[in-house]
Amino acid sequence: MATERERRKAQMTAAALSRTELGTRPTGRTAIRSKPVRITLDLSPELYRQLTEWTQSAAIELDVPRVALADAVRAMIKVTADSPDEVIERLRRDREG
Repeated sequence: MATERERRKAQMTAAALSRTELGTRPTGRTAIRSKPVRITLDLSPELYRQLTEWTQSAAIELDVPRVALADAVRAMIKVTADSPDEVIERLRRDREG
């Protein structure tokens, strides 16, 4: 009996093969994902401390008991998507060392 992981792998392989056949729709148009995508992020202790301090100050500013880390990161992503220039510049600086 196949495990869930093996079954999903077989489904993805079949989907990838079907996209290579003539007359099929281009990649990325075969399905629309409706479930949220989960990511995992490792932070240095210093970045984690900065994030938790920021969420605590945001909670005070918003007059709520706490701001969840996930909510803060989602908001940061939305702001970044609207104004990416500073983030691009930071990525550039970080890569230069």
